[in-house]
Amino acid sequence: MRTVYEREIANAAKIERAIVQGTARLCNPAFGRACKGVWPIKTAETLAALVGCAVRTAAYEISGEREPSARSVAALISEITKRP
Repeated sequence: MRTVYEREIANAAKIERAIVQGTARLCNPAFGRACKGVWPIKTAETLAALVGCAVRTAAYEISGEREPSARSVAALISEITKRP
């Protein structure tokens, strides 16, 4: 019988294996493509500044590793619909 600590290590190993073997689920890349179209230079930094999150979080959302937050989607829509 495993202890709690051993069980957590086994679960972490399963997650690492899924990422390394490529079975990790990625989100829809449409958000990332739209962000790259609106902000072609320093995309993650710009999104992070507008939303108020970490650059790493914005990069995960753009790459599709994480679902975009509502604030990120709102910032993108606001930038797209901005009138000149």
